[in-house]
Order: sequence, then structure tokens, then C-alpha cells
Amino acid sequence: MTWAEDSIFSFRILGNTIVVLRGISGRDAFFTRGLDFMAGYRLLNSELDDISRTVNSFGDLGSMMSKFFSSSVLESLSPLLVEDALRVLEKWGDDGANNPFTSLNEIVFTLVARITVCHEFSEDPRKIQALISIFKRLETGSSHTSVLFPWFPTPARLKKLVAGVQLYRMISAVVLSRKENGRREDDPLQAMMDKGLSLTETTALLAMLLVGATTNTGNVVTWILIYLEANPKWKSLVQHEARQLYEDSHTFGPYHDTPQQLLAMASIEKQTPILDCCILETLRMLFKGPLLRKNIGDDIFVDQKRVPHGAFVMFPTADIHDNPCFYPAPKEFNPENFSADAVHERQQHGTTFLGWGSGRHVCPGRRVANITMKIITILILSKFDIQILDEGGKPVRRAPEQLEDALFRVLQVKEAVTLRYDVRH
Repeated sequence: MTWAEDSIFSFRILGNTIVVLRGISGRDAFFTRGLDFMAGYRLLNSELDDISRTVNSFGDLGSMMSKFFSSSVLESLSPLLVEDALRVLEKWGDDGANNPFTSLNEIVFTLVARITVCHEFSEDPRKIQALISIFKRLETGSSHTSVLFPWFPTPARLKKLVAGVQLYRMISAVVLSRKENGRREDDPLQAMMDKGLSLTETTALLAMLLVGATTNTGNVVTWILIYLEANPKWKSLVQHEARQLYEDSHTFGPYHDTPQQLLAMASIEKQTPILDCCILETLRMLFKGPLLRKNIGDDIFVDQKRVPHGAFVMFPTADIHDNPCFYPAPKEFNPENFSADAVHERQQHGTTFLGWGSGRHVCPGRRVANITMKIITILILSKFDIQILDEGGKPVRRAPEQLEDALFRVLQVKEAVTLRYDVRH
């Protein structure tokens, strides 16, 4: 990491001024000056205007999200989420090998679909595979080319349009089935039906919720396993913690071992402190790219330098996550960076972690993503003995490099890895 002497510099793209803030003064300005989050990302995706209008038409989307991400709802869903994950893992068999970026993403979509969309999707493997295909095409259609030439009908943009239509039809079929059978469910889709939203609005909102909860989750949970493999001490600690929790949840006797009693949400969230630290450290290691905002207010000044009204503003998260003042040996994976003492020590420096956003723009899907990653990690380490192998078939001893061809996302590895697993007896 090369530290800039200046706290600010700028460039232009597509007729827009982009101001890059650097260092501590840049961080403080970026997170305290009221820069607009949604307006910033419209630079990369003009379709956010349509989504914003749909959100505004819903009115109380935030209240709905708070309800469906609440402790009581997630607690009630916990046994179903565990059952969903076990159902997918059952298809793996007793031993084998797979691409973890693919296999774990299937589990992520299965769990997140139940929380953010509807139960019908999570319980049908064919629908989950369809969702994965749809969102892969939606993602491909939002490429660098679409930013530079938003008017050009590239094949990727056409595939994106077809994917949107396919998602609309899938949701439409569930809505029709519920109406015909007089069936109601307690999920986001039902809330939107009750609100009277059109199918187009419902599709847009559900797509936004699903994208928000899955975009990085599948890749991050895979990276967690990669970093644990490369750091045997931490793999052993997390493995012991996960297996202890899983075994404790099976001590109900022969007549009470039901899915409803497996891995209660409170246990998942409160009894895995080592895994918590590993998740946060993995996010720190992975998130190095820029955050984006737009100055929709008056001109602001950072170190006597002007950020004009209308300018887009970026802040590179590496200025925080790779800062040796906050994280000794920042290039090394060390979950102790998130021990209670280390976190307390950093509090005097203000914001020192951006893995879940910060300030007014903390990731709304944080809890869902975190719970999803923990359930997957706990179950895999409890049911299997696993190894992450490099291209030569040997256990990973140093985490490989991450691809770097996309903004704001966690990508896969530059060199392929394999998840090798054997069921525990």
C-alpha cells in the first residue's frame, strides 16, 4: 500500500468529477459530511433511479426490513434455516470434492431466499438454481462496459433483461398460487402483496433485498474457510467452537432431537466469539476497494481543498484496513485484531473498520449475512473434516490472491481452490 501525501485528489469520467479522499482527514470528511449514498452509486447503475422510486412507493420499506430481520423472526426461522442448509449438504454425500465458491453459494441462496423473499423458493432446489442463474446474468449485465456505454445493447445487457423477466415470472407464479389457494405466509413477499404493490414493484424490491444479502456472502464464507485452512491454529479453534456448539444442541434425548432444537439463533450469535473475530478479520482482509458517495449539498472543504457540489466522492477502504496504526502487520490474517481489548484500544481513533459500512450507511443486511455465514461454517465444520486444496492438490498454506476486476465486491481467487470433505463419524 502506498500512502498518499495529499488527503484529496480528483479526476473526471463521463463528464463527472470524481474526488478521492485519503487518510484520516479524508475518512472523517467522508463519513461525517452527509454525502449521499444512493446518489453516488447511480453513477455506476442508472437503474437505481427506478429502484428508488419503487422504494418510495412502498413507503415503509425500512420498517418491513426491520420486522423481517428482527430477533423474533430470525429466531423462529432458525430451525428452518438449519434444515435448509442440512438438506443441501446431504446432497454432497459422505465424501468428495467441489468448488466451494459454487457449492457454498447454493447454500447461501437457499437460506437468504427464505429470509428475504419467500419460503417457496428456499424449499425448491430447482428454483434456487434458477435464482443463482438469474443473479449471475444480472451481475454480468452491470459491467464496466454498461457504465461507459449505458445506451449500447450488449449481449450481457440483453441477458440481464431476460433474467429480470424470468424473476418476474417466478414471483408471479408464487403470488398466483397463494391467491388461488387462499394461502398466506409470513415473509417479505406476503408483506408486499398485502401492501398492494404491483408485480413489477414487488420483483424490483425483492431483487434488491436478495442482491443485498447475497452479493458478497457466498464468496466471503468461502474465504473464511480459505483463511482458516491457511492458519491451522485458528482453524482448530473455530472447529472446536463450532463442533462444541453443534454437539451441545444434540443433547435433548431420543424423543426430542427435532430440527426446532438445533442451533438456536441466540446460540449462533452469542456462543461463537472466535468465529465472530474470524469473520470480521476476513472482511478486513478482503475489503480494500473504494466506497462511493455524491455531494448533493454545498461545497465542502477537506484540508483547505474544495469538494464541489455535484461531485462524486470516493474513499478507499484500504486506507483504514491496511493502516498499520490500527492493525499491526495489516497484511497478515490475525483475528485477535477483533478481540475485545483490541477493539477497545482502536475506539480512540474513530472509525477503523468498514467491512459492514459505517455511520448512516451500515449494511442493512448485515445480520442476515452474518447469520448465514455462521450457520454454513458451523454445519460444515461439524459434519465434515475438510481441507481447502490449492491447484496442486495440497492444503492451502497461504491465502491466494483475490481477483480485482470489479468495484465494491468480494471476488474469487486468482488460482482455483477445491474443498475436500469427509463426513465425521
